[in-house]
Amino acid sequence: MKKSIFKIFALLLIVVLANSCKKEDPLNVDFSQYNIDNPVANTALDKWLTTTFLDEYNIDVIYRYNRFYHGDDRDVAAVKVDKVQAQMQTVLEGFILPYRKIAGTAFIKRMVPKQFVLFGSGSYNPDNSYTLATAAAGRNITIYAVNDFNVNVAGDVVGKLKTIHHEFTHTLNQIVPMPDDFQNITKSTYLATWTTTTDATARDNGYVTPYASSQAGEDFAETVSHLLVFGQAWYDARANSSTAIGKAALKAKESSVVQYFTNMGIDFRALQMEVQNIVRNQYKYQQASFRYWMGQNLYKTMTINLEDGIYAANGISSEFATAYNNFKAAVLAYSATQKYHLDFVQLRFESTTVLTVRAAFSNATTQYFGDYSFNYTINTTTGAVTFTKVANATGTTFSNGALFTTPFTNTIQAYLTGKTFIADWLPPTITSANYNSYGGFYLQGTPTNNFYGLLGQTL
Repeated sequence: MKKSIFKIFALLLIVVLANSCKKEDPLNVDFSQYNIDNPVANTALDKWLTTTFLDEYNIDVIYRYNRFYHGDDRDVAAVKVDKVQAQMQTVLEGFILPYRKIAGTAFIKRMVPKQFVLFGSGSYNPDNSYTLATAAAGRNITIYAVNDFNVNVAGDVVGKLKTIHHEFTHTLNQIVPMPDDFQNITKSTYLATWTTTTDATARDNGYVTPYASSQAGEDFAETVSHLLVFGQAWYDARANSSTAIGKAALKAKESSVVQYFTNMGIDFRALQMEVQNIVRNQYKYQQASFRYWMGQNLYKTMTINLEDGIYAANGISSEFATAYNNFKAAVLAYSATQKYHLDFVQLRFESTTVLTVRAAFSNATTQYFGDYSFNYTINTTTGAVTFTKVANATGTTFSNGALFTTPFTNTIQAYLTGKTFIADWLPPTITSANYNSYGGFYLQGTPTNNFYGLLGQTL
């Protein structure tokens, strides 16, 4: 009897418990609020990435940590969320938009990798180097070390842009192979163990970096990215400081790169100008400035001939034009029989402090040079430049210059001295055909009062 009562009681207890657990209303818990790695989270950052990259270019930006994207053999840290937008804004401004403007919307939408993956730390290699970015299958670019990125430090921006352009070059090469001629330029000096190669050795062998000397594919990508991001002045300085063989190799590689892009229907010089405008004007990278390269004495001459069409196309300040043309008239008036013509005025930067101003003048058969000695100072941080007349050196060209001492003193010398100028890439309206070929100086505080000329790298 007791056993029966116990069984009945147990059965009733089970029924009660079952009914007490039964709920008619569904549980309404959104676990996405508790999982920061939920891929469908729609934060303000996600909305910006969607509008800016996914909707416009079909680019998926992946920043939430996922080991799948870097493999099991690497330990890579997740990216800090507050670093993502600044990094991708740089990708947009310094990479996508320049290509879009020069190569066209259809090109960039077709060729740009459809996936950008961001990680916080670098991806370390067995040789103790670490990878800053990778490109895969023509559709993916992975960017590492984003946590170290500071958009307010120009060097950080330029470094990242260089890496992105490097990786996109790999993407292009996976679709349009690099030219055979490039691969043969320094074929005999590629070395897989590039980490043991010094920068000086790489330079003298014709490479922009030691990493470029590892193999042809990396060489091509490094050459493209340095020309675009570090700029033509940097590349020329690299070549000029190399050996004769190294310089020839670097210039041959440059020509091959330009032709590669031409074959794809892209004006490489126009693309270079677009990227450099961002680097120089938006990110204010010091080593892309004219003042920096003047301080390095890269440019040895600046030749000014106001009869050149460049001045009709881009203008010249009335103040300088008046000084130049008055001196030209005085040279012509010097001799009724010789009727000398002022061919050009050339600033010859003998060093970082010594300047010779040369007036080239000619009669019907012969050109002569008349020289005048100056000193100059340049502040490579601000670009401030001053010119000071000093006693002329001696020699034939200085004797020729003495013929026109008075008019020179009253015109060109008067314009140059007693003022502070700012060194800059001028004119600002220059086209890609002449980009990086002209530079000049404007009066501090009055940019419209300026002069500029064709730059040369040898005296």
